[in-house]
Amino acid sequence: MKKLLALFGLLAALPAYAADCGNMGEWLGGACQRVADTYGNGTPDLYISGYAWHDPGTYTEEKRKELNDRAWGLGYGRHTTDDKGNDELVYGMIFKDSHFTPELIIGYGHLWNWQIAGPVSAGLGYTVGMTSRQDIFGGIPFPVAFPLLQLKVDRFSVMGTVIPKLGGGLNHGNVAYFFGRYELE
Repeated sequence: MKKLLALFGLLAALPAYAADCGNMGEWLGGACQRVADTYGNGTPDLYISGYAWHDPGTYTEEKRKELNDRAWGLGYGRHTTDDKGNDELVYGMIFKDSHFTPELIIGYGHLWNWQIAGPVSAGLGYTVGMTSRQDIFGGIPFPVAFPLLQLKVDRFSVMGTVIPKLGGGLNHGNVAYFFGRYELE
């Protein structure tokens, strides 16, 4: 519950930090302003966390039986869509990680979208943010950057990312994570 309250506290405080973006230098200040503008001018989204797939080529069968595939959780965010149909997202989610413990993530995402047919579109982009896991650094938040995919029908999107294996040997990394986003307005 503490992590959930911290998540919503951070999201609620974003507009207040926008006034300080000019004091961060050109590159970091521009990124800060983009996040603040997306949150301040965006429309609300509900995130529903869902599924984590652990690569059988990376994890032993015994280890996969111990891990949580049902990464249930919720989140809130805001998004803007430009005149080309591309999305910018600011979000926060909390869900059960692979070890059945709460994981908190706040982030920014950018998606370049392409219309497929009617209300159906596909998107490809990236997300950057901060996450906190008990099994990594004892819960101390650390930065993340991942690719981001989206299949969207009207206001509902199925989204996914890949957490790659970065060393660590057997039973680490190569996880595909899927979640949903519903545009509330």
